[in-house]
Amino acid sequence: MDLFLIGIVFIVVVLLLIIVLGLTSSEKEGNIKDFPSKYPEQKTAEKEHYDVAIVGAGPSGSVCGYYLGKAGWKCLLLEKKKFPRDKYCGDAVCKTGIEILMDMGIYDQLIKQNKAHVSDNGGMCSPGGLSFIGRSQEGFGPVPAALACKRIHLDEAIAMAAKRAGADLREECSVDEAIFDKNKGLWTVTLDNSDTRFTARVLVCADGAQSRLATKLGLVTRPPDSTCSRSYVEGGTHKFKADGVIFYNKTLLPGYSALFRHPNDVLNYCCYIIPGNPEVKGEDLAHWHEWLKTNDPNIKRALGPDHKIERMKAASLRIGGEKVSYGDHVIVIGDAAGMIDPMTGEGIHHAMEAGQIAAQFLQEVLLHGNYDSDVMKIFHQRWMSKFGYDFWWSMIFAQLVFRFPILIDAATAAVKRKGDKFLLKWADIMTGRVPKLHMLKPEFTIVITYELVRLIIGKLFRFGGKDKKEE
Repeated sequence: MDLFLIGIVFIVVVLLLIIVLGLTSSEKEGNIKDFPSKYPEQKTAEKEHYDVAIVGAGPSGSVCGYYLGKAGWKCLLLEKKKFPRDKYCGDAVCKTGIEILMDMGIYDQLIKQNKAHVSDNGGMCSPGGLSFIGRSQEGFGPVPAALACKRIHLDEAIAMAAKRAGADLREECSVDEAIFDKNKGLWTVTLDNSDTRFTARVLVCADGAQSRLATKLGLVTRPPDSTCSRSYVEGGTHKFKADGVIFYNKTLLPGYSALFRHPNDVLNYCCYIIPGNPEVKGEDLAHWHEWLKTNDPNIKRALGPDHKIERMKAASLRIGGEKVSYGDHVIVIGDAAGMIDPMTGEGIHHAMEAGQIAAQFLQEVLLHGNYDSDVMKIFHQRWMSKFGYDFWWSMIFAQLVFRFPILIDAATAAVKRKGDKFLLKWADIMTGRVPKLHMLKPEFTIVITYELVRLIIGKLFRFGGKDKKEE
């Protein structure tokens, strides 16, 4: 127990240091108007070049294209595949993303077409086996806590909304390279196996975790560092009763597995490997995907003995945010810029929010007419201030959870004792709705510390009783 107590002291020290340091510092945001105007643009579809060329029509690129097109800018949206096309992930869209779907007018469309399922009851299962399933929809009012929508439906809906708003969507257009002409201040984008050329004032790299284009341009310099799996479970063949549950198995921490309910009783069973555990490597994803399904008692019980599940599919993740997401006349957004939370592996709502932030920023710089690196850096500062700095704290908390799984046990016990309202506030923190530092607020620290002490005392008594019995 000495090591256990040392660990608890370590946690307390870390938390005290965080409190002393205060809220995460961020650099002061620059002012676009402080820079001289060079290429001010007018909104006209007749100009020879595009105002913005977006490479990648996933959630980040399409949301950006939607708001630029809606505002009247000449925007090109290039997608290498043809919709509908799939993307492998957990399929869960959190509240921030749902609000953007509502603003774009496609939320009701997805519900009416039975392509999305609103989560009403969900929860978590801790490493020690504690669990809580609560209701969330009523507590959140008109905007639910989460929505399950297959990416084959979600991505197409957002891209088509961008097209209707005025973005020039070109499918089956895989980009080979983009070359910047400094004299003209224009990008020339070339497609694979084609003589087709597009010119644009600003380039947006939204081409996913691998980000071939941003890597070619030298903006992204590291490979993806995480991975996730997905398998759909046929409706009517499982025993799962909730809409969504996160399973924290001690062997996988800080990673986790989850079950999310889709329309027609279909389930998404997924597994996220998060960096930090030396015993869990990304290349072993298939092993963990199968091992948890057959060995974790809670997942096994939820799936039941007769479940029918498809073959596992996998995707790479770039987490924690890139240090640089800008250059002369160019920005990087979404998965390409690593806009995925290091604690949860969630990135859909961050990608959508980044697309919205990018569109607003680009409208400002297009009107002003300066796209130098120092100006484009302001976009990086904006998304970092909105949610990027939170990733640093996510990394810290993910490591604490890995080293001290009892923290998740205590949090689950706290949610179980406090009920749905506490669960809703916890969900806001875990999905990045509010900063992770909100975990240090008294309403959380007092309750969770109380449960932590109870669990520690319980372990001490169990160990003490065991020792006496052995004597």
